[in-house]
Amino acid sequence: MTRPDLSRLAPPGLALKPEKQLFGWGMALSALFSLQFFTRFADAREKLYWKNGPQRELMEGAVMEDFRALLGPSLAGFLVLAVCLAALIGVHYAYHYHGSRSIYLMRRLPHRRELHRRCLTLPLAGIVLCLAAAFLVLCLFYLVYMTFTPEVCLAPGQWQKIWSVLP
Repeated sequence: MTRPDLSRLAPPGLALKPEKQLFGWGMALSALFSLQFFTRFADAREKLYWKNGPQRELMEGAVMEDFRALLGPSLAGFLVLAVCLAALIGVHYAYHYHGSRSIYLMRRLPHRRELHRRCLTLPLAGIVLCLAAAFLVLCLFYLVYMTFTPEVCLAPGQWQKIWSVLP
């Protein structure tokens, strides 16, 4: 299977390899940063129990912290990367005005939207990938929260609390 030619979606003459590497590193670091959820979840889950010698017993009336509070800034890496990709749109437009001044070439092309296609497509695709990855990680963390929290300790409406604006 051949890889698609992304150079047709980028400004002419732009080296795509560094941008692809930075995007890959950004996604990897965002994923690593999001793993802090598991430490907060483990700490909150441990607070539900009291130790009776070598055994642990669930405290009477213990309620698990809300998922939204445990999630905290775990998804911030994906959002920061999406903002950086939005700034990359400006870099792509500015690229046409430096060096060989390819802006004049782009204005003479028969397809009027070629400049915009080459400046917007890859950064917007990256933003969509960041948001999709953040949503998948959110769903995975929610599944972990609901699966590994004792049912008697769950407060109702956890999924709705994620989307509410006010705490």
